[in-house]
Amino acid sequence: MGILALMGSGELTATMVEVHKLLLSPYQPKPQAMFLDTPAGFQLNADQIGENAVVYFKQRVGCPLQVASYKSAETISEIDAALTYRQLRQTDYVLMGPGSPTYTVRQLEASPIPEIMIELVNRGGCLVVASAAALTAGKYTLPVYEIYKVGEPLHWITGLDLLGAFGLDLVVIPHWNNAEGGNHDTRFCFMGEPRFQQLETLLPADVSILGLDEHTACVLNLESDSAEIKGIGRVC
Repeated sequence: MGILALMGSGELTATMVEVHKLLLSPYQPKPQAMFLDTPAGFQLNADQIGENAVVYFKQRVGCPLQVASYKSAETISEIDAALTYRQLRQTDYVLMGPGSPTYTVRQLEASPIPEIMIELVNRGGCLVVASAAALTAGKYTLPVYEIYKVGEPLHWITGLDLLGAFGLDLVVIPHWNNAEGGNHDTRFCFMGEPRFQQLETLLPADVSILGLDEHTACVLNLESDSAEIKGIGRVC
C-alpha cells in the first residue's frame, strides 16, 4: 500500500515544494511522475497548466514530470487514451489538480482511470489530488462553480470515491479557510458558512467531511494506517 495525499491548494507553489519532495522520496533515485490534465481539460490554457507543472517539478522539486493527457472523454482517440492509461499504470506518482471538479468527474467516471489510481496506491505508489481534484476524491463532490458562480440550488454530485476504496467514507473540501471574498464569507470552498451548513444536511449521516485549509496537505499513509499534516494550515 502507498500514499494518498490531499492538498487544499497551492500544489504548484512554494509552500508545497517540500511536500512533493517528501512524497517522491520513496521512489528515488529515478521516480516516474505524471501530471493528469483532466480537471482543466476544458480550459483554453490547459496545455499551459501542464507545462507549468513540468517546469515547477524540474526547477523547484528537482524531479522530471510528464503530462498524461486526458482532457475529454468525448474527444480523445482510443490510441491516445490507451497511451494515457499505460503512462498512469507505469508511474510511481500522479498529481491531479486545478480545474473543475464536476468536469473531472464527468470525464473520468466511466473511464478506467479511477481504478488505475486505486491500483497505483495499492501497489505502493503515490496519488496526489489537489484543489479541484481533491473535491472529486470522496463519495460526493461539491459543484463549486455551479453553486457559487451560476446560482444552482445547493446539491452534491456523486464523486469518484477514490477514498472509498480504502474504507474512508468522506467528502473532501479544499479551500476550507478561503478569504478571497473580502466583504463576504468564502470559507468552505467559496460556499460560506450559511450555505455550507445547509449542504451538510444534504449528506448521508454516515459520510464525514474532511476540510483542508489552503496550502495544506493531508498525507494518508495507507501502509501504516496513519495521517500527517503538512503545509501552513489545518485539517478539520
